[in-house]
Amino acid sequence: MRDVTLDEVRARAALAGLALREERLEMVRRLLADALAPLRRTDAHAVRAVEPAVTFDAGAGEWHDDAGQ
Repeated sequence: MRDVTLDEVRARAALAGLALREERLEMVRRLLADALAPLRRTDAHAVRAVEPAVTFDAGAGEWHDDAGQ
């Protein structure tokens, strides 16, 4: 398994718009590595893609009662 590098932590922080102090980078690297470990162990081919049965569209309009109320 590939380990998270300090350069990767810096790059991810920059993309997220975060300013990390240099003395915090190692702690963040360990936390990120721990958080990503289960995902990196997952076999993407074994995961079945599932489409949602129902979708929600908040901009679809309002519901009107057919009884005229």
